Amino acid sequence: MANASVESNSYSALERFLIWFVIPFVFTAVLLFVLLSIFDYDIKSSVQKALHNTPIVGLVVPAPKEKVTETAVGKAPTTEQGLKLKEEEVAKLNAKVNELASALQKSDATTEQKDRALKDAVAKVTELEEKLKDKTQSEEEYNNQITQLANMYAKMSPSKAAPIIEALTPSEMVLVFSRMKSDSRGAILEKMDAGKAAIASIGLKDVVPVRDKEIAALQERLTTNGTKDTKAASSTVSSSDLGQTFANMTPKSAANVLLEMNKSNPNKVLSILSSMDNASRSKLMSALSDANKEIAALITAKLAP
Repeated sequence: MANASVESNSYSALERFLIWFVIPFVFTAVLLFVLLSIFDYDIKSSVQKALHNTPIVGLVVPAPKEKVTETAVGKAPTTEQGLKLKEEEVAKLNAKVNELASALQKSDATTEQKDRALKDAVAKVTELEEKLKDKTQSEEEYNNQITQLANMYAKMSPSKAAPIIEALTPSEMVLVFSRMKSDSRGAILEKMDAGKAAIASIGLKDVVPVRDKEIAALQERLTTNGTKDTKAASSTVSSSDLGQTFANMTPKSAANVLLEMNKSNPNKVLSILSSMDNASRSKLMSALSDANKEIAALITAKLAP
């Protein structure tokens, strides 16, 4: 032991450095190099790359060359293989373009279909407007015919016009009478049957303008467009007009009509009498008293304030 200690102390500093540091480092480096070579690791390129990335030294040491990519069989791709790859990429791009073109064509077809549907709808609306316009013209012609018919009856003698009008339906009688003047209407009512005259008088009091849905819709459109409204299909007769009509009748005939009317609607009888002047009403009440004193008394009591 003493000899070993003496021998150890006899080594110089350089020898100790070589034994403790250099030899183990060299051994480790050689072993590492062998192992990396066995596993096919490119040591040269790695060292060259590290030196190239080192400041100052990198100016002297060039960058390592990149290896050429090898194919599956371990060889670099040839020109034919490169062209084939490019052709495949071009084919994929063409397929994508064709897909987009097909989608664009479908979109154009859908747009054209919608345009055709819109044109058809506009054509139908135009056709309906024309039909409504024709119907309005027909209504006006119908109203003109009724007015002409009423004027024709008014020009006839009351005794001849009365039986003709009695043959009409109540609605037709009201329609014709509504287009006459009060004096002509009164003269004809005087010659008519009391019951039918009463029905016609009540109808004249209740008549109101009537429009069907299509005409109302057309009038609304015409109003929106700033055109004039079409004429009403029928006109009303006020209580004053009816009063004037009964005033122009003979008191006896008017009394018979009012008696019949009183059976169904006494309030209308009162309204007609209230609209008459005093002289005509007194004559009519006298005729009513002669025909039926009880009804005349009831009417007088209701007329009194």
